[in-house]
Amino acid sequence: MFKRMTVLSLLIAFLMMSTAAFAENVYVTGKGKKYHKAECRLIQNKEKKEMDLQKAIQAGYEACKKCFKEEKKEEKNKK
Repeated sequence: MFKRMTVLSLLIAFLMMSTAAFAENVYVTGKGKKYHKAECRLIQNKEKKEMDLQKAIQAGYEACKKCFKEEKKEEKNKK
């Protein structure tokens, strides 16, 4: 029983860490409708808010075409 509990605890800990590792933060501006990567030139010198990618998508933000063009290309190639 103890061995099962230990394995289960380790599995839960691993899943929690892997979820956190794949979380991506993006940036939005007050009036913007897009989310950006930190290095995006379109939001440099602007007041911005950091948020989780999934929350940005749920809030209705769309990906910046400049920041995420590589991901768009990869997505098209998978189809």
